[in-house]
Amino acid sequence: MNKVLILFAHPRFEKSKVNRALLDAVRGIEGVTCNDLYEEYPDFNVDIEREQALLADHSIIVWHFPFYTYSAPALLKQWMDVVLEYGWAHGRGHNALRGKTVFVTLTAGGS
Repeated sequence: MNKVLILFAHPRFEKSKVNRALLDAVRGIEGVTCNDLYEEYPDFNVDIEREQALLADHSIIVWHFPFYTYSAPALLKQWMDVVLEYGWAHGRGHNALRGKTVFVTLTAGGS
């Protein structure tokens, strides 16, 4: 069975109806891990080893975030910079994510 890691990043999750519904729909499903980055790292001090271990342990990775100021939220960009570092995720002989399936779940809100 493929294990799914959802890397969720929403700086104002409490205001989001759509993201709450999407996450509520997958919580409790066997083999699905939801990693709420803003809940886990409110100080932006990402635990690189923990995050790399999560990535290594899952075969499907989903970046789930709102389209935020024409990009991803700041914490997700920070996460990508420090977790997907040269010498681990890419670089000569380093390809920790090879063979994994990656998706993006992008939401856009507004009244």
